[in-house]
Amino acid sequence: MNPTRIAVFIDNSNVYKYLNELRKTDKKWTCLYDPLKLAKKLSGDRTLVAIYFYCTPPPSQMLKTPEGKEKYSTQTRYYAEIQKLPGVEVRFGNLQGAGEELKEKNLDTQLTANMISFAAQNMFDTAILVSNDRDYVSALEPTKNIFGKKIELLYFRGYISNSLRRLADVPRRARPSFFERLVF
Repeated sequence: MNPTRIAVFIDNSNVYKYLNELRKTDKKWTCLYDPLKLAKKLSGDRTLVAIYFYCTPPPSQMLKTPEGKEKYSTQTRYYAEIQKLPGVEVRFGNLQGAGEELKEKNLDTQLTANMISFAAQNMFDTAILVSNDRDYVSALEPTKNIFGKKIELLYFRGYISNSLRRLADVPRRARPSFFERLVF
C-alpha cells in the first residue's frame, strides 16, 4: 500500500463564505482561488490522486441587476476555468427555493458519499477536507474508523468545528498563501 495517495475534497461553498468574510479585513485573502494550486500545497511531495471541488451554480435571479449580472458572469467563468484544470473534478449541487430563501442542496451529501465510497474502493490513503462544516463528521468517522484512512483538515481560524478538528489526524489552519488567485 502506498501511504501517500492524497484525495482533496473542497467544499467551495463553505470556503467561499469564510474567504469573503476574511477578505473584508485582510485583502491578502482571495475568494477566486486556484483549487489545483491549493491541493498541491496541501499534498506536498505526496501523490495527489484526486481533487474534488463542490459548488453550486450561481442563481439566475442574479441577472436582474447590473451588479448581479457581473457577479453571475464572474462566477460562471470561474467555474468554467476550474473545470479546465487537470485533475480537478467539479461537482455541482443545486439551489432550491425562491428569492432570498435559496438553499444549497446535495452538496454536503455528495461530498460525504464520495469520500466514503472512494475510501471503500481504496482510491486514497489520506483524505484532505477543506471545510469548517461540522456536517462532515459523518464523512470523516467512517473514512477514518472503518476504512483506516488518514484525515487532514484545512480550517479557518475562529470558525472551526471542534468535532471536525478532533477527528483530523492533521488539522491545518488556512493561510492566505494557500489561496492563490486563479487567473482567467
